[in-house]
Amino acid sequence: MRRNIKKVMAEILPICLIVASTSVNSFVYAKDETGQTSQQEEASEDFVKSENNEETENSEIENRSIEDTDAASTESESKDIEKASSEDTESQEENEVQQELKENSWRYQEGELIKDPKIRAKSAISANAWQKVDGVYLNSAGEAIAGAISKGIDISEHQGTINWSEVQTDGIDFAIIRCGFGDDDSSQDDKYWKYNVSECERLGIPYGVYLYSYATTITQAKSEAAHVLRLLKGHSPAYPVYFDMEDERIEPLNAAMKGQLAKTFCDTVSAAGYRVGIYANLNWWNNYLTDPVFNNSSWSKWVAQYNTICNYDGYYDFWQCTNEGNIAGINENVDLNFLMKRDTDSGYSEGTTLAVRRGNVYYFKYSLSNGAADVVVPYGYSSDEVLVGDWDGDGVDTLCVRRGNKYYFKNSLSGGAADKTVIYGKPGDKVFVGDWDGDGIDTLCVQRGSTYYIKNSFTAGEADLVVVYGKSGDSVLIGDWNGDGVDTICVRRDNTYYFKNNLSNGTADNVIVYGQSSDAVLVGDWDDDGIDTLCVRRRNVYHIKNCIQSGAADKVVVYGKSSDVTYAGKWK
Repeated sequence: MRRNIKKVMAEILPICLIVASTSVNSFVYAKDETGQTSQQEEASEDFVKSENNEETENSEIENRSIEDTDAASTESESKDIEKASSEDTESQEENEVQQELKENSWRYQEGELIKDPKIRAKSAISANAWQKVDGVYLNSAGEAIAGAISKGIDISEHQGTINWSEVQTDGIDFAIIRCGFGDDDSSQDDKYWKYNVSECERLGIPYGVYLYSYATTITQAKSEAAHVLRLLKGHSPAYPVYFDMEDERIEPLNAAMKGQLAKTFCDTVSAAGYRVGIYANLNWWNNYLTDPVFNNSSWSKWVAQYNTICNYDGYYDFWQCTNEGNIAGINENVDLNFLMKRDTDSGYSEGTTLAVRRGNVYYFKYSLSNGAADVVVPYGYSSDEVLVGDWDGDGVDTLCVRRGNKYYFKNSLSGGAADKTVIYGKPGDKVFVGDWDGDGIDTLCVQRGSTYYIKNSFTAGEADLVVVYGKSGDSVLIGDWNGDGVDTICVRRDNTYYFKNNLSNGTADNVIVYGQSSDAVLVGDWDDDGIDTLCVRRRNVYHIKNCIQSGAADKVVVYGKSSDVTYAGKWK
């Protein structure tokens, strides 16, 4: 399937070493969606000196040496104790100070949310503000939000007890949950963190995490990272862990210091296997977070601007558009956010990538790499047959659930009701997906024996084209094998592939031998050149070929588990 839009989120796959004074922490990605940490403990040995059969002179020298060493050692130990005591006192004082702090920033005053932050654009409010209408998200003026993929909320204890079942049915696709604020002290955990994260996991709502920072020193930034990691044990957020930089304590620091605080936090958290990012408002992004460290493309950016559009010039993944969201299941107003497409000129171009399915939950990757999924979406039932295609011609592949001869099409990577429902063919038909007429929209094809009934629209009725090709027992693949924008048929017999470049009968246009007869095979435009090629899957290892010919794979990717159901598509 040909895909022309080159928009994809950056994937973070860091492997970092953090060196402390007496130990080494080694973090390694497991070959699955979450990174795991392992810690090497110090090994110590006691050495015993033997004094047997020593000469008197040597013993006297040795004794003097020992006395001198003991004295020096005693003095050194005394200094170390004083230093440690001083550090403990400073740490305790910092902790006591933080416990007395309350959030103060452009949206908080003495720990309370400001009802009307003075950064909101004044405009007439549309009746459809921030809603999805005809498959498109609208802003507060009723205008389409370019690049908006899905809508979510960010929440904390300020929203009180949330009815997440109601939230899920009110058009919310994801949540970003505050886990706490400041240093690693349980008194600074968000009171509703455990409840909110457990409810999102119970209901299959994808979530990210943020920590409100008070850090003004490297020590505090390290403690805040430890705070997050403590609370994240046993959890696997689908979206990044954000360092919330907005408090007035941080504002007076110079740009370089702000950068070092962010780097300390992000390096520590990413080394534990989590994706990371920075939250700030537009003013901070433009005027305060100016150190080059914030240009790290592996860090996600979450920009707050209460406006009809986001005016930030750089790449960003989330836009916090208002604090006046009215969502079922939440008694207070709540911040609304949109997951946004990244621009092609940001360096995040990718072709077809992978998604794995576990039950009715789908884990989408925006890059051909291992690590955590970029988007996690629950959809349909675990027993559903699922098809993948670009159903609306926007260049992004999404899901379709098939139940008998009824098809439920979704035009976004999100849960909720289908955008379109179509009845076609018979319940026992074998069905394929392709762009059969080159209009950029994928539609259905029914196979009966060696005859293919192709439909170029989402309507019932007779096929638009009928093609006979191959044999009734052939294994069939669909793709754009020559880059002309039209999907055609490839017949597979064992490990031999017979490619046809037009929708007609007759001899194959290209025949190759590739892989083994027992291989599972996926089709995609892996290098985004407009031509679909093959990928051999063996367990959770994918051997990708970027041209239609035999020989070694051009790229090998490890992702997910061998038991996963895998789909190929251009998800962004």
